[in-house]
Amino acid sequence: MSHDQAGACIEDPPPDSGGGIPRLARAQLHEVHADGVDWAGALAFGLGAMDADGRKPVLLLRTRRRGAAMVPYGAGFAALGIDPARLVIIDARDDAALLRAGLDAARSSGPAAVIVESWGRLREYDMVASRRLILAAERSRIPVVMLRGDADPRPSAAHTRWTVSTAPSVPLEPRAPGPPALLVELVRRRGGPAGMRWRLEWNDEHGGFRDIPLDHANAAADVDADDRAGERAAPLSGAVVPLPALRTGAPLRRIA
Repeated sequence: MSHDQAGACIEDPPPDSGGGIPRLARAQLHEVHADGVDWAGALAFGLGAMDADGRKPVLLLRTRRRGAAMVPYGAGFAALGIDPARLVIIDARDDAALLRAGLDAARSSGPAAVIVESWGRLREYDMVASRRLILAAERSRIPVVMLRGDADPRPSAAHTRWTVSTAPSVPLEPRAPGPPALLVELVRRRGGPAGMRWRLEWNDEHGGFRDIPLDHANAAADVDADDRAGERAAPLSGAVVPLPALRTGAPLRRIA
């Protein structure tokens, strides 16, 4: 249950748009968990599933990380229906600054959505911090998404918690890999049922995700396995939506 500005209780909206594709609703806090190898898919899901105003900027908040952190690529965002010009990347100095910046951003009515990218335990993110983010999201009426990389789920007040992983592609024809796909599970939903799973396949022709029933995908995979029986062929690998790990030119950044 949520509360409107008058304090009345309202039912949380369902986790999909009526067409089978899960949605990250406005005025709510959502957690999306993924392993490091599935990070591009988690970010793509967060961007592609959020219910946000298409005219306002999307804020992506991150901490500075050494090593091979994924750098967003404009063409990948455009493929997800996000104009790269709308993306504002904010680099925080540490986890504490990350949450402070995320809360300030969530309190503002300026952005279309706030996405907070975090890794590991994130000690500062607890019940109190999540409740503050919820209050901010409810007041600003925007979706707030906590991307949790390589992190075990922790108690929080978030409206929904999701896990995202890459799924094997369903071949278009024998030995020809099909479109990239994600396996998405709603593992927790405040005030409602959870446990639902989706197999989301990327649609290159029209852009965006489409829901492929799990039984259909499994049947297609079984047929492909039969076709390749007796061969020493490598299995078709899973793939993520087109968000390349490298890009040329520096993205627009602000320092928190």
